[in-house]
Amino acid sequence: MESKINGSETLCKAGVTVSKEDIETILDRILLTPVKLYALMVSQRPNHTLIEIELDQLDHPYGSVSLLECEQVSRKLNEELEKISPDLNYTLKVSSAGAERKLVIPEDLDRFRGIPVRLVYRVEGSGNKEGIFKILDRKGDTIVLEPFSKRKSASSKKKEVNLELKDILKGNLYVSI
Repeated sequence: MESKINGSETLCKAGVTVSKEDIETILDRILLTPVKLYALMVSQRPNHTLIEIELDQLDHPYGSVSLLECEQVSRKLNEELEKISPDLNYTLKVSSAGAERKLVIPEDLDRFRGIPVRLVYRVEGSGNKEGIFKILDRKGDTIVLEPFSKRKSASSKKKEVNLELKDILKGNLYVSI
């Protein structure tokens, strides 16, 4: 049974409860900088709770978290959950947000400067467009981009593109293989 109380998710199994806020509180205590919470999903299945955590590594160029860091967070969170709710039947998945993570706009546009990103943006009169760019700079509400190409071409000067933050609908990091 899943119930909403004051906008917070509370998960119940035969009288055993743990809330999303409880898990966030535990994570606030156990996560050590530069690792931080990127996303937390808690869902109730029949007689089972699924807890999915994505982590962010602030010191890594792409924000990737190591397997060791994921294991440490998983172990510590398991220990804490056992203390507060030993009868809770749950599955815990801890992972990195990923190299092609969704961008938090506008903060990540500064953080991932110089790294290729895939952006979906609004163009007045022609709907939405998608492109792969390298972030060059941000000036107030304008982001300065360079179209990204895998081909190295020293002779051609790449054209800069300016987009207003309000026109960026979504974005992801882009990994070129």
